[in-house]
Amino acid sequence: MKNRIVFIALLSIVATFFGCDDDFLEVENPNDLNADNFWLSQADAEAGIYAVYSSLQFAGVMGANATVNYALRSEAGKVGNVNRGATRVQVDDALVDATNGDVQRQWDDTYQVIFRANQVLENVPDIDMDETAKREILGEARFMRGLAFFWLATTFNEGNIVLPIVAATNLEESRKELSDRATVYAQIFEDLTIAQENLEGRLNWDAEGLQGRATWGAVTSILGKVHLYEENFAEAKREFKKVIDSGEYSLAPNIVDNFTEEGEFNPESIFEVQFSINLVNDGNFGNGEGENPNESTLRPVLYARGNGGFGFMFTTHFISGLYRNEVVNPNLPINIVNPQIIYEDGYEFGGDDEGENEPFIEVLPIRRTSLRSQASIVYQDDGQLFYQTSTREAYIPLNSRAYIKKFMNTDDPSEARNSGINERVIRYADVMLMYAEAVLRDTGDIAEALPYINQVRERSGLVTLETLFAGVDVPPIIENTFPDITEAESDAIVTQLATDNPQFLIPPQDLNATNILRHLFNKERPAEFAWEGRAITWNDLRRRPASIGTAIDRIQELGDYTYGVVSVNVEPFELNDDAIETALGDFVNRKNNFNQDDFFYPIPASEILLNPSLGGN
Repeated sequence: MKNRIVFIALLSIVATFFGCDDDFLEVENPNDLNADNFWLSQADAEAGIYAVYSSLQFAGVMGANATVNYALRSEAGKVGNVNRGATRVQVDDALVDATNGDVQRQWDDTYQVIFRANQVLENVPDIDMDETAKREILGEARFMRGLAFFWLATTFNEGNIVLPIVAATNLEESRKELSDRATVYAQIFEDLTIAQENLEGRLNWDAEGLQGRATWGAVTSILGKVHLYEENFAEAKREFKKVIDSGEYSLAPNIVDNFTEEGEFNPESIFEVQFSINLVNDGNFGNGEGENPNESTLRPVLYARGNGGFGFMFTTHFISGLYRNEVVNPNLPINIVNPQIIYEDGYEFGGDDEGENEPFIEVLPIRRTSLRSQASIVYQDDGQLFYQTSTREAYIPLNSRAYIKKFMNTDDPSEARNSGINERVIRYADVMLMYAEAVLRDTGDIAEALPYINQVRERSGLVTLETLFAGVDVPPIIENTFPDITEAESDAIVTQLATDNPQFLIPPQDLNATNILRHLFNKERPAEFAWEGRAITWNDLRRRPASIGTAIDRIQELGDYTYGVVSVNVEPFELNDDAIETALGDFVNRKNNFNQDDFFYPIPASEILLNPSLGGN
């Protein structure tokens, strides 16, 4: 569908047209699209629904602004050291007010999705066309409208938002009052339920070559998510199990396929927003579409440092440490790597220059970090290439902070500013973990929940929860191997670090529902979904069950952490001396500022000025 979607400008077709006595103005313009000469055929209906999909690319929806903004609110994102920007600093520090421009864009752009969906829902029923196609198009419009309402309700004003279910035809109609949260969620459930009925049997669009259009599985997955967020656990469990039992989805064998162009529409993908760099000159900085070619996502330019990237956001020390210290399973074949010794001049062991240099890096046969870590971040000396450059040779700041790799075009430095990588709204791993959560919070059935969590973990090469909860000795990762220390000395350093830092030892804990839920919220979901989708990890933080500590409790906890980082510039290596730098925690300002009011953004001030019916925040 990346080459199939028709992008047309429909924003003006319901505008008010004023008459004139001049004869030449009465001549019909064949190129003019308006409500009288559009919505006449099945082709018009298809163009209309594609325009709704197009609006999902907007910066305040899934294009750029929103992905950074919501990640900064989570445990995984920290505003960059340069190009910080006042609006992003406000988000990072939990000081957002009603004048924040990024918040305004998210409000405006998401309501554009609803506006376009409303046009489809109002006009397509009267078109003489194939009834199956009509039913599905109306189901898709209902799905995207319900999804947009859900996004707004989980973002603004505690869910009390404007609820337009018909397109306004004049200024007065657009000045609607706020609907209360209960009314909003009733509409969300109605839209998604009707969409589910209309798309029943539509498991994919593969035969038509229209991958990317909404399916029954996409609607059912989002419906389950809404139930989960509303703590309707039995209903959430029911919807997720429908998706699981459909047999339509499975985990991608390689997790990195979820974050590349080559891996788009893999068996794990349930719904994704499409992007392309085929027509792009310099990124989707505006909301242009179609003939103003801005169909790329700005993740690379906003996240990456160097290669044209602005570095608006880094990883937090929390998420970097979480990735680096996940416990890999040495018995899984995917964790066995080819052992080799790389000399300082780059020659491998066994070459003509064998023995001329002391070994510089020893690559161990067992993978040091999980596959999802390697798909998500890079840090200095992790053995990866970042934009075709060794992490030892470049990106010097990596000694104190990792960079985001997920969704980056790291194989092609020429594409650092533009990205055609689709944004995954929801994937099967999310359904599996949400199903496990719903089971645990509904009945506490550990035997039912564990296999779904373990399948997600095994795909990344990790030990099972049963093994993890039994207690594991986890040696810290030494980021840098120096040529003047022996293997025995290196082992001694690891042993001493583990002794001096007992946090590297994971103690045994009871395998009960509460502890598993704590693991899901504190570790499993942040590691699996960091920086993904629209506010996945932020909403996970916001909706934490009180039994494991609320969001405020968690932010207070994270704000108390400090992080030790191994410096690359200290030689010789001296344990617990100058080689260990202490980094301040990433959540200090958030800890001091965050309160109950920060779970939701306020309604933008400009909206209140334009629409007095909204009242005030």
